[in-house]
This record gives sequence, C-alpha cells and structure tokens, in this order.
Amino acid sequence: MHDILVHAVGYRDRDPAVMYAAHLAASQRATVTALYVPPAMPALPDYDVTSVVAAYAEWIQHEGLAAREAAPAFEAWATSLGASHARWEVADGDVSVLLRHAGHWHDVLVLGVGGQDSWQSEAGAAQLVLTTGLPCIVVPQAAGGREAPNECIAVAWNGSIEAIGALHAALPLLQAAQRVVILSGTQRPAAAGLMRFDLDAWAEQHGVGIEYLMLDAGEDVGPALLEAAQEVAADLLVAGAYGRPRLAEWVLGGVTRHLLRHSTLPMLLRH
Repeated sequence: MHDILVHAVGYRDRDPAVMYAAHLAASQRATVTALYVPPAMPALPDYDVTSVVAAYAEWIQHEGLAAREAAPAFEAWATSLGASHARWEVADGDVSVLLRHAGHWHDVLVLGVGGQDSWQSEAGAAQLVLTTGLPCIVVPQAAGGREAPNECIAVAWNGSIEAIGALHAALPLLQAAQRVVILSGTQRPAAAGLMRFDLDAWAEQHGVGIEYLMLDAGEDVGPALLEAAQEVAADLLVAGAYGRPRLAEWVLGGVTRHLLRHSTLPMLLRH
C-alpha cells in the first residue's frame, strides 16, 4: 500500500477520514494525497439570477483560494506523523469523477460516512465505493480519531469473488496486524471450471496468521458481522461490497448497506 488517497470534505478542520488516512500513510510509510472539491453552485430561482450568481461565484473563488492555502499546514502535519510524502489538492468538478481519475495512481481511497457532507451520506459513500474503482476504507464519523489498524483485523468471509478481492486489497494491513480473524459465514460455491482460491494456503504464503470465528448460518449477516467484529475487538473490518446486483442491494437492503449505516468501525470495502 504505497499511495493513499483521501476525500477531504473540508479544509478548516481535519475530519476523521483525513486523520485516519494520514495515520495509515505513516504506518505504511506511504504517500497520502488529500483531495478537496469546493461545493458546486446549486440550482437558483429565476428572479435576481445575475446578482446571486455573481455573489456565489465570488464566494466559490474565495473558498478555492482559502482551501489551497491549507496545503502547507496539511502537508507538514502528515509528514510529521511519518507519511513518506503528503500532498493537498483542490479540484473543481464531480467528486466521483475526480476521485476515480486520481485513483489510477493510488492504491486505496479513504472516505467518510455519517458526516454532514452529502458525499458522507450512505448513498454518497456507496456511490464512491461503486464507481471509483478503488478499494475503499470507509471511516464512520463515530470512529472518531481512530488510527491505522495494528491490533486486530476482522475479515468477512463467504468465499465470494468480492470477499477475495477485499482480502487481497487489505494484504499490507493484514501482514502488519497482530491478529487476523476470519468471520466465516455461509460459503458461496465457486463457479465450475474456475481456479479454486485456498484461503489457508494464501495466508501462509503471505505470512498472515489467521484464526476463524464461525458465524451462525441462521443470523442476519450484517448485524452478525458487526457483533463478531466487536467481540474480537477488531479495529478494521474487511468485506467485499455489493455481492448482489447493485440495484437489488440498495433497494432491498443487504449487508453492505447495513455496514454503511450502522458500523462504528472503519471498514475496507471493495466492489
């Protein structure tokens, strides 16, 4: 995990996602890039449009300048923690498009959920997990100032391709953790003809010691995962995201939606 990207929703104060990303970069001796996108102009009424647009455009310009002036303080702070390099960027445009573009040269995206910004809503965070093409570490507002995981990482495991992808994305963190607990639920059968993934062999090959905690097959998966993660005192939950079709997952509920809504624990999600 060499290059970490974080969506900064403000520049005056450091929100939990930015703090988490900087500590994560320090623990991995990685680079961290914080991307701040000023708010877009909202829809305006037909009356007095010219003066309102002019005033709002002036405010946006002021916000952009003030946000760019936050760069030295952020970069000095993040490097003082131990990040190998820190960068603060301000860009205009659609947040998901900008993060997806920057994602081409980053390994993981850190983002927040549960805050006041629209991108920190369940739907906003879900869109970023779905569209940026990166594994995402989602930091709930309730997680406060949690630092990077190093004690115990819990892995939601059902043998699906999403779970395998999330596990692989988390490898550098798993290798550094003191304890890795596999929360094993009902296993999905592999498609016929595909190479079998052997979790125990994979973990041994990569120097990751794992232990298993079996989940009750009759339990609702989302609550069971959070309860089990709390039971083992995990400081990160790794899970595949949106295993069912996207529309069905969001409309009908599902594990990912439950995690985004209820977790107080940072989660590494990969679609």
